Amino acid sequence: MKVLVFGGSFDPVHKGHVAVLKKALAVIKPDITHVVPAYQSPFKALSPTPFKLRMQMAKAAFGKLGKNIVFDDYELKQGGKTYSYQLVQYLLQRYEQPEIYLLAGTDCLNDLHHWKNPQYIFKHATVVAGKRRGFTENKVDFKHIFLPGQFPKMSSTRVRAHILASGAIPQEKVPAAVGQVILKNDLYGLDVHRWLQAHLKPNRYLHSVKVAELCAILSDIYEVPVGQAVQAGILHDAAKGFSGPELIAFCKEHKIKVPFFEDICRFEPLLLHSYASAWLAQHHFGVKDKDVLHAIAEHTLGSLQMSTLSKILFVADISSKDRKYKDAFVIRTLAAQDLEKALLYAANRKLWFTIDSQKWLCPVGIELWNHLVKCAA
Repeated sequence: MKVLVFGGSFDPVHKGHVAVLKKALAVIKPDITHVVPAYQSPFKALSPTPFKLRMQMAKAAFGKLGKNIVFDDYELKQGGKTYSYQLVQYLLQRYEQPEIYLLAGTDCLNDLHHWKNPQYIFKHATVVAGKRRGFTENKVDFKHIFLPGQFPKMSSTRVRAHILASGAIPQEKVPAAVGQVILKNDLYGLDVHRWLQAHLKPNRYLHSVKVAELCAILSDIYEVPVGQAVQAGILHDAAKGFSGPELIAFCKEHKIKVPFFEDICRFEPLLLHSYASAWLAQHHFGVKDKDVLHAIAEHTLGSLQMSTLSKILFVADISSKDRKYKDAFVIRTLAAQDLEKALLYAANRKLWFTIDSQKWLCPVGIELWNHLVKCAA
């Protein structure tokens, strides 16, 4: 009896998943197929997307691909991290002398030797993989089958980042039925976009989207997790809809620590929006990542200990595609080549904007400029 098993987080299911399973069904011709959403992958943190919704997306995407597809909640019943060898054990116990085919992505094929109890998997199952474009095959010494053709280079991480950055579901990557589940349940940041649209002016909301999109591009160049970059970008101006007096009251009410707080309150209270936005990100939107929170808090004035993520957001904020002044393009182009030089240029522009507007210069911004000049010398 041929048993094909396809496990994954499916967070969300994308068209790459559909394509590889469809091809595997045609090539292997299994008697039965188990689609097994992970409760918690051994290689990832517990997904904030409920298991039942990921199962629902799997059913929506795969349900019509063939007969005898079992949507298996085995890992939910396990209630924790489940390893592939345990899934193989489970199938060996469930069926009499099954011929097991384990469908895996090419991105993990070369790492199978590092999985938990890999020899058990190799002994009892044949690994089936679809090649993505650009895949470099290492020598493998276990039973495996490569599916014919090449498959789309997609990832659920990228799909989530796209939705969080833009507030739109990429139809070219997500099956329509899966998109309906995402929409109905406000997944992957769609709720964030609704909140921002309700609390920001249209041009400020557009700016947040464009900053998030630029952060995503720069995150690839400077090897920052795209989810972090997009989250910082989309939420960096969450408090921008508050007036100066409202920002002062908000920071006092929530006891937000702000350098030179009294001077900022007196001379330029709108500078408080970055610190208030970080508070909203943490307490309203549930962001726990300290790098993301620091980047949001520092995106206006900067700091002397900026992470790569903070630098990306600082630069993206002043050079996003909605910015119409002539130097925005220069900074954006420079950022794709040299982040440190782009940061220096961005800090320079911010200081000149403030001076030209005859506004108060916050000491934090002056300290950053002096620090960057020393580092560049």
